[in-house]
Amino acid sequence: MRFGCTAALASVLAIASLGGCKSKDEKKEAAGIFGDVPSLSKSAATQESLLPTDPETMPKADGPRLGAVAYVAPIYAQPDRRSEKLGYLRAGGTVVRAEKPVKTDDCAGGWYRIVPSGFVCASDEATTDLQHPIIRALTLRPDLSKPLPYPYAFVRAIAPNYYRVPTKAEQFQYEMALDRHLRSYKKLGEKWDKLEVGSNDIALDAEGNAVGVPPDEPPVLTYNQIYGGNGSDEIPWYFADGRKLPNIASFKVPDYAVITNRIARKAMLALIGTFVGPNDRRFALTTDARLVPTSKLKPERGSTFHGVDLKTGWSLPVAFVKREGAYTYDVSSMSFEKREKVARLEAIQLTGRSNRIGDQRVVETLDGAWVKEHDVAIAPKPSKLPSWAKGDKRWIDISIQSQTLVLYEGGKAVYATAVSTGRDGLGDPKKTLSTPTGTFDIREKHVATTMDANEVDNKFELRDVPWVQYFKGGYALHAAPWHDEFGKPRSHGCINLSPIDARRIFNFTGPSLPGEWHGVNANAVTGEGTLIHIHP
Repeated sequence: MRFGCTAALASVLAIASLGGCKSKDEKKEAAGIFGDVPSLSKSAATQESLLPTDPETMPKADGPRLGAVAYVAPIYAQPDRRSEKLGYLRAGGTVVRAEKPVKTDDCAGGWYRIVPSGFVCASDEATTDLQHPIIRALTLRPDLSKPLPYPYAFVRAIAPNYYRVPTKAEQFQYEMALDRHLRSYKKLGEKWDKLEVGSNDIALDAEGNAVGVPPDEPPVLTYNQIYGGNGSDEIPWYFADGRKLPNIASFKVPDYAVITNRIARKAMLALIGTFVGPNDRRFALTTDARLVPTSKLKPERGSTFHGVDLKTGWSLPVAFVKREGAYTYDVSSMSFEKREKVARLEAIQLTGRSNRIGDQRVVETLDGAWVKEHDVAIAPKPSKLPSWAKGDKRWIDISIQSQTLVLYEGGKAVYATAVSTGRDGLGDPKKTLSTPTGTFDIREKHVATTMDANEVDNKFELRDVPWVQYFKGGYALHAAPWHDEFGKPRSHGCINLSPIDARRIFNFTGPSLPGEWHGVNANAVTGEGTLIHIHP
């Protein structure tokens, strides 16, 4: 079976997981954050009017909090597990709740209203006890103001997911050829760990448009900062003296285990803490509370590429250079005379005029030069807008042939960028690695979620892929920190975006993500999903 960018929420709740960019054999549509939801009985659907009206069952802005202690804590439309799921909290995250639960049916800890809406069961998945070790330990929340909401790294050598801090002897027991690895790291670690300028180094405005240019050099960061530390390299209290956190990972092991599983090369991880442990080795804490030795990680800071704000001087048509070695040309003599070299991924304002020189089609730049059409991804000015382009309705236009995406407010284009859609172009998505065409609505949104991909001919796990927005089955818009080949087809059906663009688009679309939630479903309570029009 050939899989596209298959994706799933962690299955820690033993709930049906999502498919990703579907395999050709997979035809069933995913149905919400946790798969199919049983139909509500009439009594359950109308129970809101029967709930207590006691003011203490209504949340207030300065009220007490409830926290997620499972990797995913669902938020329901009603205090009933059969009701629609509005979204979810991520482990360690907290949200304002009411003083008292509305009921305890099917939930020993009580069903609490939370802000801005919905109910959470304070039982296995969440708690009102903010001293719970998961809530006290997983304190680094995703930074929603940044293109990469967590510090990220790729696994460069098969690495164990430690359940607790391993002794020196246990490290040699569970890590093959560790002596050789440590010798190599001591010699080459500085080169291996070298940082590059990344997406979080670009200044953004309130909408998420890039307003700065990449600095010449990356910021000077300590290893503690690189891996999400709090400034201290001491073993934290929750791992001191052999302690371990409750296992919230999807991979289940007995309590006496030293590791939960191993992570293959090229897997991508989000990190939320770090310290130096036995054998003078640094360990990083993953979002599912497992430990990975950082000598086996390569920090990843994402591409600095981004689209253009069409409200501040840019207008359609606009082009993005997709090839190395591209130039602008003077073609006044009907031949190509090089003018200037243009950098890959550079944005170029076009006039809309085109010509043909020999067998090459060229398009005119605003300054009167010309570029070869095959060197650029072009977001054109449409000759006709669809029927829904009215008022201030927000929608997204994606062209597979152009490899571009444009955000619209009614008939006004407000943002344009280059993307990477399915590598098989306009093929049948059921049989090839292609992006489906049609008109869809955003179904659900995740700050970050795990995706399994078969990219660059090597299958690897992508944990906490940022800014994921599903629109059809397992097909999604999402950030792709692992490449910057935007303007070229290369995904397995999903729509790959740079981290800056992915965040910009995530904040543009509905439904809006309520504060402190990690994911949201589109529905009557949270709001409708933004329309996406995908065409050749």
